[in-house]
Amino acid sequence: MRAAQIEAVRRSTPWMMAANVANALILLAVFRGSEMFVAVAAWATAVSAIAIYALYRWFATRQRAKPESASLRGVRRTVTHTLILSAVWSFAPMLFSVADADQKAIIGSLVAGMLCGAGFALATIPAAALVFTTMLAIGSVVGLALAPGWSSVTLALLNVLYNSVVLASSLALARMLSERLEAQMRSSEQRDYIGLLLNDFEEHASDWLWMVDENWRIRHVSSRLLEALGATESQFVGRSLLRALPLPDRGQTSDKDRDGLRELVLAMRARKPFRDRELVVSIGGAPRAWSLTATPVFEAGAFRGYRGVGRDVTQAREARRRIEYLARYDVLTDIANRAAFNDEIGRALYRLRKRGEPFAVLLLDLDHFKSVNDTQGHPVGDELLRHVARRLESVVREDDFVARLGGDEFAILLGAPATATDIEAIAARIVAAIAAPYLLSVGEAVVGVSIGVACASAESDVDTLIRHADLALYRAKREGRGRYCFFEPELDAAARRRHQIEMDLREAIETDTLSLAFQPLSRTASGRIVGFEALARWRHHELGPISPAEFIPLAEDRGMIGSLGAWVLMQACKTAASWPEEVRIAVNLSPVQFRTPRLFDDVRRALHATGLAPQRLELEVTESLFLDATPAVDASLQALRQLGVRVALDDFGAGYSSLSYLRRFRFDKLKIDRSFVDSIDTDLASAAIVGSIIGICGELDITVCVEGVETEGQRAVLERLGCDEVQGYLISRPVEAGEAAALLDRREVRTAASSGF
Repeated sequence: MRAAQIEAVRRSTPWMMAANVANALILLAVFRGSEMFVAVAAWATAVSAIAIYALYRWFATRQRAKPESASLRGVRRTVTHTLILSAVWSFAPMLFSVADADQKAIIGSLVAGMLCGAGFALATIPAAALVFTTMLAIGSVVGLALAPGWSSVTLALLNVLYNSVVLASSLALARMLSERLEAQMRSSEQRDYIGLLLNDFEEHASDWLWMVDENWRIRHVSSRLLEALGATESQFVGRSLLRALPLPDRGQTSDKDRDGLRELVLAMRARKPFRDRELVVSIGGAPRAWSLTATPVFEAGAFRGYRGVGRDVTQAREARRRIEYLARYDVLTDIANRAAFNDEIGRALYRLRKRGEPFAVLLLDLDHFKSVNDTQGHPVGDELLRHVARRLESVVREDDFVARLGGDEFAILLGAPATATDIEAIAARIVAAIAAPYLLSVGEAVVGVSIGVACASAESDVDTLIRHADLALYRAKREGRGRYCFFEPELDAAARRRHQIEMDLREAIETDTLSLAFQPLSRTASGRIVGFEALARWRHHELGPISPAEFIPLAEDRGMIGSLGAWVLMQACKTAASWPEEVRIAVNLSPVQFRTPRLFDDVRRALHATGLAPQRLELEVTESLFLDATPAVDASLQALRQLGVRVALDDFGAGYSSLSYLRRFRFDKLKIDRSFVDSIDTDLASAAIVGSIIGICGELDITVCVEGVETEGQRAVLERLGCDEVQGYLISRPVEAGEAAALLDRREVRTAASSGF
C-alpha cells in the first residue's frame, strides 16, 4: 500500500516541480523593479533548487522497477520534502502586505492554485497533503493579517475556510484512492491465485481449458490438449474452433453424434451457455468422445467469445453404452430383453397408426424346459436357451424383432407384412425349428414350444397386446403344447371371468360361503351305503354355480388350495360326526396340498375339533401325486396312516396308471376311473381289465370301488367280478347334507335310480 502511495506521488513529480518553477518565475517577474525584488529572487532560487533536486531524483530512478513494498521511512522522506517545499512557499503569501493591487491578485491566484494542486496531487499521502496545505494556509493568514483594512481580515478568514475545504477534499480523495488501491491489490491477488490454480489445473488435471473470441477463433488452448492432438499452439490459436477440431468424416459418426454437434453449434450461435455437450473427434484415426462446457463472455454488454473446459469422456461413454446395453439386452442370449421389446412394440404401434403398417406379437414358452434344467443343471439350461435364441433369429425375417422376456419365455414382433397367412407360416416354422434336437455339451436335448399370437390394431396398446398374446399362449398350452393359438375375444372374457373367480374365491373361503355336496358309496351286492364323498360346491352371487373343475385348479395355481382343503376337511368331518359310526366320509386331496407342511395339522385339527374317529375319514389322492413324488410326500402319507385315517387311490386308470404304486404304498382303497365302466357290460376287454385289478387288490386286501356306475347292467357285471363298492348316478347324485341323512335312514338305496335321485 505504501509503495503504491509513493509511486502515485512519484508519477506526478515532473509536472508538480515544473509548476513550482513556473509559479516562482511568474512571481519574480511580477516583483521586477520592486524593493522586494531581491527577497523574491532569493525565494524563487530556493523553490527552483528544491524542484530541480526533486526532478533530478525522479530522473535518476525512473528506470528502476516499481517497488512491491515501502517502509515508513520512505513516507517520512516524502513528507519531509513536502514540508521543506511548503515552508518555502509559505513566504509567497506574506508578500501580500507589501504588494500593490495587481501583485496581490497574482499572489492570490498563485497561492490558490498551489493550494488546490498540491492538495490533490499529494492526496495519496494524506500527511504530505496536510503539511503542504497547512503551511501554505499559515503563510496566507500571516500575510493577510499584516495587511491593513477589514478586507484583509475577511480574506484571511475565507482563506482558512477554503483551506479546510481543500484539506477535507484531499482527505476524502486520499481515502477513495486507498480503497481503490486495496481493491486493485485484492483483484491482482485473486488473478494471481486464479492463474496459479489454472496453471496447476492444466498441469495436473485430465480436463483442459479453451477460449475463443466473438468469431469463434481460438485464443487459448491447454498444453495438455495440444499434447493429446500432437499439435503445436501455432496450429490452433487464431483458427476457427470447428475447423481446428479433428472432426471425423460424416460416414464415421452416428446420427446421434451429428445431432450433438448440431446442438453445440446452435447453442454457440445463440450465445448461450452449454454443459457437457459431447463431440466425437478423430485422433490418430480412432474416434474419441469429448465433452465441452463453456460460458459466453460479455464485456459492457458486448459478446466477447467463450471460455470453457473440455475433457475426454471416451471411457465414460463406453461404460454408459455398456450400461445402456445391459438395460436393453439379455446378457445370457445377447438378444433384446423385455424393456427393449416393449419399446419396439411402442414404435410399431406408432407406425401402424401413422402409416397403417400391421404387425403381430408372438409370445413363446418352451415346453419341458424345466425337466432339462432340473435334470441337467442350470448351466446346461442356459446353454439350451442360447441355442434357442439363435434358432429363433434364423427362422424369423430380417425385419422381425426377437427378445427374451425371462426364464424360458421369448417374444417376437412380426413386422409388415404380417397377414394371418404370414403369421401361421412363421409360427409353424418356429414350432418345427424349436422341436428339433439340440446337441449340447452334455449330449442331446429336446424341447418344444407353445406360441400365443396377438394381432395389433390402431386401438391397441403395449400392455393389451402382451396380455392378449399371453392369453393365447395359455390356451395353446392347455390344448396340448407344441402348437400356436391366435387370440380371440372370448379368451379375454374367459380371463376376466377367471380373474373375478380368483378374487371372489378368496373371499368365499374366508367368509364360509362355500358348501358341500355328498355322493354316496354303496356295497355292490347289497346296496347298503358305506360312506359319502364330500364334494365342494360354490354358487357365485353373479356367475351362478361354478364347477369345481374350474375353481379347484385356480385355487391350486393361486396358493389357496391349502385354505380351501382345510375348510372342506373341517366341514366334512363336522357333518360325518352326526352319521352312524360305520359310515365313512371321503375327502379329495390335491397334490399341491402335499407341498405344504400344514396338511397333517389340518387333518388332525379337523378330527380333534369334530370328534370324528380317524378310521371314518378316507383321504383320496390321485396318481399324479406320485409323478413328481419326493420323500416329503411319502412321509406325509405315512404320517396320515399312522394317524389312523384311510388312504384311497382315486381315478385309477385315467392317466399314467402303474401297479407299482400298489407296491410302493399301502392303500386302503382303490377307485377305478369311470372310463372303464362305460362299456363294461358290452366290452369284454374292459371287463377283463377291471376283473384283473379287482383280483390283484383282493390279494393285497385293498377295497375296490368303481366310479361312474349309471346302469343296473354295469352294477351286475361289477358284482359278478367281485367289486366291493360302487359310486355313481345309479346310486345317487351328489346331495346336500340333509338329503344325505335321509338316505342313511333308508340305508339301502338299490332303487335310488328309479326314485328320482
